[in-house]
Amino acid sequence: MKRRAFLGFTGAAAVRLGIASLGRAQSLSGPPGNATDPGELRLAGMSLGELRQSLHNQLFQVLLPFWDEHGIDHDYGGLMCSLDYDGTLLDTGKNLWFLGRAIWIYSFLYNRFGNNPQFLEVAKRTKEFVFKYARQKDGWWAEGLSREGNVLRPFSGDTEGMYHLAEGLQEYAAASGDEPSREAAFAILNKLFQDFDSPAFRYRGADFPYLWTSKRAIRPQGLWFLNLRISTQMLARGNDPQIAAIADRALDAIMNRHYNPDIGLNTEMLYYDFTRPQEEAQKSRFGHSVEALWMVMDEANRRHDESLWKTCAQRIHHHLNAGWDHIYGGLSQWINVDHPFYRWPVETPPGTHQQLHFTGEYEYMKCLWCQNEVLVATLNVLERTGAEWAAEYFGMAYQIVTEKFWQKERGYPAGYMLFADRRMTLQPHVGRQDNYHPLRQLMLNILTLDRMMARGAAPPRPAADA
Repeated sequence: MKRRAFLGFTGAAAVRLGIASLGRAQSLSGPPGNATDPGELRLAGMSLGELRQSLHNQLFQVLLPFWDEHGIDHDYGGLMCSLDYDGTLLDTGKNLWFLGRAIWIYSFLYNRFGNNPQFLEVAKRTKEFVFKYARQKDGWWAEGLSREGNVLRPFSGDTEGMYHLAEGLQEYAAASGDEPSREAAFAILNKLFQDFDSPAFRYRGADFPYLWTSKRAIRPQGLWFLNLRISTQMLARGNDPQIAAIADRALDAIMNRHYNPDIGLNTEMLYYDFTRPQEEAQKSRFGHSVEALWMVMDEANRRHDESLWKTCAQRIHHHLNAGWDHIYGGLSQWINVDHPFYRWPVETPPGTHQQLHFTGEYEYMKCLWCQNEVLVATLNVLERTGAEWAAEYFGMAYQIVTEKFWQKERGYPAGYMLFADRRMTLQPHVGRQDNYHPLRQLMLNILTLDRMMARGAAPPRPAADA
């Protein structure tokens, strides 16, 4: 198939703006008689309409055309993420993580942004590529493929790629009506959870290689929230007892097991029996915790559980207060509470040649995806409550993404630095772009802004009505 540009939208470019301000607006959570017109609310120096237009432009005029030209494989199907800021392709390998994410992104675009058949075509061809080349006879799926579909890395225990595939397939099935994709999504999630819920489970994800040799099952929060996020989306389209049971277990794990009341933060690693490994007991991975909590918010919306939603909002606020770097900006990666001399494992971020060394309570690596999750979570809180802290953190995260991670000022309007040191020192070149977190953040923020503007001057809806 020949490459084609299929995103011809117009509008102003995204602007470089600073910290959020509520301006003349009162809190949206005030009495109904004093409800603020969302047109008066300003975030990152913009009205809601201006902010929406900026996000829309970045998504439809910049990022999607970039991926169409440089990442999507119009010849073989699927996409490649080993890209420099300008789209230079550095490696043609295809990772199951990013293939599954692509299926979800383009299916979600089709479902929620106008039923553009060209979005659905990208999802379909990626799905067909994965089905043809990645499926193994034992029920697992290959982790890495060549551009043409040769297996470069069969399944070796990194289940996260299959989680992303399940998420993508359930969204694609909703877009296309393709029953085999829906059945595969349910089968994959059930298989993954059966493996994850076994004492024999051994984590093999790329993020924590030091856990690979653990003699006991250690389960990270990051896999619990994948189980929850996929279940929430499936259940929103129809009840299924097995999937509902997974959602119940995942919600309990995130809210009750990973939450450490002594520090008010979610810890990342727990043994199979939910006890805390000694070295991990006081550690919180801020980005994952904020991400997990906004996903629980979505599940609380589905369940009409206002109390659960409010608890998530409170905990998001605490994680941001604890994790935000008020010296250089941005959400930090980790904290190890009460360990001021802790020596963190050396970080070698994907797509870089960096080796980052940190000593002390905080591990200050800054990640684009963490800031993306702050933008999703805080706008969700702001929509419902009008909390000024949510507006402030949204503005600060927007500023950091715009001024530090986005490479527009260097002439790369679609290029992002994905990982950085504490000061977010510029890297002249990178070896990867992210086809998931920035696009998901933009889509979810646009949809939230649409709801806020459609509500007009009415007060925020209670969580139970969402």
